[in-house]
Amino acid sequence: MSHQFNFVLKKLVLVDSAGFCYSEIELDKHTILLGEGNVGKSSLLNCIRLFLLPEVNFNRAKDKFNFKSSNGYEYDKNESYGHYFPSKYSHLIIEVEKVIAGKLYTHCQILNRGKNLSFERIFTALPYQEIQHLFWQVEEEDEHNIGSRVEKLSTQDVFTKIKAKDKHCISVRDPQKLKDLMYARDILSETEMRYSLFPLNDASDENVESLRALILMLFDMETSNEGVAKAVANIVESEKKETSDALNFDIQSFLAAHDSLKLEEQKLTDIENKAREFEILKSNFAKYSELSEVETRFVDFYLCLNSKLKQVSGSVTTSANKIKELQQQLSPITEQVRTISQNLFTANANIKTAEQSISKTQKDIDKGESELSRYVNMSQQEVLELLDEELKDTQDKIQSLKDVNARRVRINKLEAQITQNRITQQNIESEIKNSEFAIQKQLPNDTLELLNSINQRLVLANPGKELEKHEIDAIDNFKDLFSDQGYLYNFWGQEFKKSNTRMSRDLQRELDNIVSEINADLSEKSALERQDYENPLIVEKKLQELDRELKAIAREKTVISELNDNVGALKVYNKQLSDNQVAITEFTPQVESLLKRQAELSEQIEFEQQQKVAFSNEQTQLFTLQGSANGTKQAYPKIQKQLDKQSTFNNTATVTPEYLSLLQNDLRQVDHLRAQILEGLREFARDEFIDLDNDLFSPSPMPSTIYQAYSNVKQVYEELEGQRQILKSKNRSHNESVSNYVDILEKNFEHISRFENQLNRSFEGISVNDLTEIEVSIHVDPRFKNLISEIQKSYNEFSDHSLSEQFYLRLQAFSNAFFKDGERNKLVMSDVIKKVSYRVKKDGHDSWQTKQQSTSTTALINLKLVRILLAKLRADSCMVKLPVIMDEAANINVNQYEWLLRDIKDSGFYLFTAGTHSSGAELVHMIGNHYDVDALKSAKPYTAERARVVWDGPQSFYDEDGFESFTEDDQIELLEGVDETI
Repeated sequence: MSHQFNFVLKKLVLVDSAGFCYSEIELDKHTILLGEGNVGKSSLLNCIRLFLLPEVNFNRAKDKFNFKSSNGYEYDKNESYGHYFPSKYSHLIIEVEKVIAGKLYTHCQILNRGKNLSFERIFTALPYQEIQHLFWQVEEEDEHNIGSRVEKLSTQDVFTKIKAKDKHCISVRDPQKLKDLMYARDILSETEMRYSLFPLNDASDENVESLRALILMLFDMETSNEGVAKAVANIVESEKKETSDALNFDIQSFLAAHDSLKLEEQKLTDIENKAREFEILKSNFAKYSELSEVETRFVDFYLCLNSKLKQVSGSVTTSANKIKELQQQLSPITEQVRTISQNLFTANANIKTAEQSISKTQKDIDKGESELSRYVNMSQQEVLELLDEELKDTQDKIQSLKDVNARRVRINKLEAQITQNRITQQNIESEIKNSEFAIQKQLPNDTLELLNSINQRLVLANPGKELEKHEIDAIDNFKDLFSDQGYLYNFWGQEFKKSNTRMSRDLQRELDNIVSEINADLSEKSALERQDYENPLIVEKKLQELDRELKAIAREKTVISELNDNVGALKVYNKQLSDNQVAITEFTPQVESLLKRQAELSEQIEFEQQQKVAFSNEQTQLFTLQGSANGTKQAYPKIQKQLDKQSTFNNTATVTPEYLSLLQNDLRQVDHLRAQILEGLREFARDEFIDLDNDLFSPSPMPSTIYQAYSNVKQVYEELEGQRQILKSKNRSHNESVSNYVDILEKNFEHISRFENQLNRSFEGISVNDLTEIEVSIHVDPRFKNLISEIQKSYNEFSDHSLSEQFYLRLQAFSNAFFKDGERNKLVMSDVIKKVSYRVKKDGHDSWQTKQQSTSTTALINLKLVRILLAKLRADSCMVKLPVIMDEAANINVNQYEWLLRDIKDSGFYLFTAGTHSSGAELVHMIGNHYDVDALKSAKPYTAERARVVWDGPQSFYDEDGFESFTEDDQIELLEGVDETI
């Protein structure tokens, strides 16, 4: 039969795995791996299993992969995982080539290290040649082309770089997804077949297990008879047309079903015997139900109490915070009130002081102005000068009365004054006589305003005659030098104000005054001249009068001299008064507003303090109530447990001492009933009338637990009669199942026989070495036949009572004999088929032989069987070329290899074996391709303990036909120029 669809494992690559830094082996030709012992040759061969099976971890590695040493030691999961994935750099790659309908496809499967004994897979449609650089490189300075590691190798980086070139690249961790990819058989779908490497006709679990068994045989062609029997059993089971025919007889379950029915019957009898105890429980529960809600009411009360306490405590805190907040608001206001009040007090004090100063200063000013007003048409300075003269004159008078020399000087002075005053008298009399010639009467008003503004005394001048024209012109010309600007005059940039007042003279008064002064001087002079003859007492009296006069002059001078200072001081005092009055005007509304706010805040604080006191009192009462409630809570663990689960009350409770006392009394009353009910329920639970609930046996079960337990007990008694009828129905059904088991067992017997015939038909015409005929025998465990006989002996499928105990005892005896040491009790096909054997006819012999054949012959027969069995699993029209593993090449005689290799290849397989360097050249030549696995080491490995390198294709021998290519002329030309004499 021709195959349109061929699948070939082309290449195997290991990176930092199985003792190798890097190995690259071609799989599509007979090959032998050469190397010293324990260098990892077997590991290279055996790792192919990882790619063929849909596994994702090394758990149960012995069952999944059956890795073992040459002496039979089976490696466990940790040893297997650590061997193939020892580091984060570890990767295993296989390249698969497919020819589908004449079109060539290639894909790679990449295994990488995962966590917790797991490994993951990357699939890519790229050939390995295009991704080799991701795992291995040859640097320019590497003269031997051994190669070295790729720096910073990581699975994520590999996946990212491949994904950039291949959009179909995927990473798979799910076992079911792996089955769908690796065993796909839809040859019409390129997408489905992209990563298929062994198309199964059905990727069921049974077929996968059958494939596993056959693959393990390919990796150990010297496998034991038990291994062959297991593979056959799996395939026999998977070939059945109906799942109901599956041999899946669980004897222990069958026995357990009987024991279960037996226990059910005993249980119903025990229930009937305790009906009186149930009636007592029923009566107690009715009374208990009336009070059982007390715990719920207490929980609601406790939660309401806590809620109320939390609320009141919150109110206390809120009041305290509000008081603090109000006090914080009040504090600056109080400070402001204090500051402004102090300012007001100071302003009022300043006003009082200012008013006193103003009053005193005004009096002093009034005195000064009054004294000054007596001196008509005299300025203050002139008056002061006059007073200074009077003061000096009075002092001279006093001195003249006391001292002769001073008196003489005084008399002389008086004589001079009299002379001067008489001249003044004459001038005044002349002015009076010539008053019509006063300057005020001869000049216009605007001229007089200018002269008055320059000096007020100018307008008092009297030339004693009428002004002449040139004098008037001169005055006018002088006047024109000044620019009149309304309220001031400008004299070449210098400005001065116009005077609004004019001095006036009372000439007659001045004349009278000067006459009086002359008379006074004459009188004084006369008195001084007579003083030598005067009575000393009179002189003393004069001195006293003069002293009083001196003080009066001094006081008058003081009052007048301080007039300007007092006027300035008055302004200052008035300014102080005004400023402080303004301050009072400004501060008064402020302080009134602040005082109002202060009063409001104080009132609020007082109110909040009262509230806080009320809340604190209520809080204290609630704390007392809580203390009592806590005692009750601690006495009832069930309430505590409910409170642990429940955070809010369901119904509002009255939070008062009276209600708490009522609840406590109800709790004490319900305790007694609950204790009786609990003991009754626990007794029913111990007797297994109801499911054992741990909470029911706790110190304080929840009410729901008690109610559920009681409901369950009640339901048991209500359903008692119904359970009796159900038990009878179960017995009938159980008895009927025996017939079904017999039918299934008989069908499986028939199927094993049919399968054996199919295999022998497939072996027809097959010869191995000198064997001309081969037949297969499938051996069934004889105890299996006995089992059917035991079941058929005595059963009544129509009875509603259990079968006899003798029947079950015989079935249990079979189970004990068949399954030893606590093994499973489920009967499956691999238990029934215990052995597969061959009988053969040799060339030239007519009789059948059953003796053990040689290792190579047995391996070839097994290989033929594997090929036949694989064909049953493989999808139609598909051929999968797999390697056949023989761990030690030397175990087979070299003269058998010629036909062995040819037969293996004709069967669709390639031989992969291993040997040491001492293996004969003839053996290596016959196999054709070989690798020296320990010849090379990299200077730059991924890890120091794994440095060996195997790559760049196998070494091989050439036969005579192949060697002719090396003797062509173009090859001979290479020898030209060689000195043959050498």
